[in-house]
Amino acid sequence: MLKKYSVFLVLYSLAFAAFSQQTKPSYNYKNCDFQAIGHRGYSDIYPENTLLSIEEAFKRGVKYCEIDVNVTSDDVYVLFHDQPTMYRTSNGQGYVVSSTYEELLMLDFGSWKGSQFKGTKIATLEEALLLAEKYDGYYYLDTKKFRPDLMGKALKSTGVNPKRLMAAVANIEEAILFKKYCPDSPFIYFGGMPENPNDDKWYKDLVDLGCTIFETYYTFALDNDEKFQTFVNKVHQYGAKVWVFTSNNLEEIIKIKNAHVDGIESDIAISALKAICDKQPIKINPSKFTTGNWIFDKKNLQSTGIGSQFRLLNYDNIDTLQKIEFGRTSDFEIKPINGINSNVIKVPAFNPNNGLFLFNNFIPGVNEELHYEYSLIMDIYIPKKSKDKFISLLQTNPENSNDGDLFITSKGIGINNNYQGILVEETWYRIAITFSKNSIKKFINGKYVGETPIEGGRWSVINTFPGGQNQGFLLFADDDNETAELYVNAIQLRNYTMNSPEISNLGLANASGIPISNSGIYNVKFEDEIKPTIVNWDNKEIYVTLPKSIDLYKVKMDFNIPHGAKSDVKSGDYIDFSNQSTKKIIVTAEDGISKTEWNIYLEIQSN
Repeated sequence: MLKKYSVFLVLYSLAFAAFSQQTKPSYNYKNCDFQAIGHRGYSDIYPENTLLSIEEAFKRGVKYCEIDVNVTSDDVYVLFHDQPTMYRTSNGQGYVVSSTYEELLMLDFGSWKGSQFKGTKIATLEEALLLAEKYDGYYYLDTKKFRPDLMGKALKSTGVNPKRLMAAVANIEEAILFKKYCPDSPFIYFGGMPENPNDDKWYKDLVDLGCTIFETYYTFALDNDEKFQTFVNKVHQYGAKVWVFTSNNLEEIIKIKNAHVDGIESDIAISALKAICDKQPIKINPSKFTTGNWIFDKKNLQSTGIGSQFRLLNYDNIDTLQKIEFGRTSDFEIKPINGINSNVIKVPAFNPNNGLFLFNNFIPGVNEELHYEYSLIMDIYIPKKSKDKFISLLQTNPENSNDGDLFITSKGIGINNNYQGILVEETWYRIAITFSKNSIKKFINGKYVGETPIEGGRWSVINTFPGGQNQGFLLFADDDNETAELYVNAIQLRNYTMNSPEISNLGLANASGIPISNSGIYNVKFEDEIKPTIVNWDNKEIYVTLPKSIDLYKVKMDFNIPHGAKSDVKSGDYIDFSNQSTKKIIVTAEDGISKTEWNIYLEIQSN
């Protein structure tokens, strides 16, 4: 029996080896002449600037991660991007710079990306450096507050290779200060090209101080004019590298590489490395996700399952603040939803100083700062007092400094007297609006009611690329009081233009909210695995490595899936690999329609 089992293992390993040569990414890019820098880690899939996001990037062969660092009120360098508030990527409502590290540890920095990341803690620079040492990785620090003294302190306390820390500097003065505290660490020049690209002294002075990389904006590389070509040649002449930021489009990245650029920041760094270094035929389509979902069951503005909390437009001005009221349909003496006493919010007739700000969590695509294709779904109820009045739904201007962009009335959904559909007061409706570059389509209770052709960028919204806190848009806001009171049971946002069958599948307003469309698989771990299991999002494959001593009849598999989703194999179940080296697992989203099918590939190695 033992002999037969050994023969089986040999054949098993050979079968997997054949598979590996054909399809499994190497995740080893040491000999590649191009770097894809993980922008905030593996932020396309995992919560940005967290140890989880960074580790998942390092596991997949990314050598450099760009991370954002800021300083707490008690002088701790933590990984965090937005300014000034924490609304988008945590359940906190204050400011990093006025919070202590201990206060920040009490918050959740993962749930905004999905409930599968619930409980993710804020990371310190020291923790990140130790992680880089484990994976032989390196950091590019985008410093929201330039504190080289704290960088030096982190290097000293961790004892890691000082070359793992590379700070962004904007000028010679910052470079000199950085080298005072981090004498053995290189730095990155971050900014525009020099006024005179032939100024040898400019390059030499920075390189002599320890600059190893010059980074500038990626459109310079796409244009690739004579000035940029001179810049690249001079940087290379002085023994340094050229990086650019930030593109998530593979065609753009290949074009940038062909302009003799040495690296690019990207949210899809893993895919870019596979395509460029492994020369895999990868076609990257924008990921389709539900990025925000609210059902108000906790009587607050926190999202449910996925998405950031809502931010009030003027959250810090108590004197002018109009509050949202939470309750059930019975509390407000309005009709229940399908006979169920449901959780709702009462939205007042917001004046120009008020509104609900929605963080859309849209990862940048071809347009680095703007997103044109998305879908907004709401369950709404117009009270009798709002009959025949305009009610603002959407305001794409984050400051509410112009007219609202989309309204509802009894005539339906629209703008500028172009309204379609019928909305009767004291009735629950599920409305859906889909946006593309060319049109806005409107649906009521799953049925198409009309379309408005559009052009230009008026209905585009700001994505997560820029700094600040205006990475999204406003709901129920208008600049000249053209809005009225309404009730809302659920709100959902998706980062793509839904089609009519998808909208139809959503059906009518429901007390339990709008079903989520996400169906991925995360944090996969097998019992007794020799090395961390890797989930390949490009090909929907999972690679696990187990020892020869494992009982192949009974291998325990643990994983996480999105809120409301189901899988045909449950987390904690045992997988039987005794008769084949591959297995399938199917994850079906809460909406019952969206599915992903994952192939699990097992490799057997010696302990």
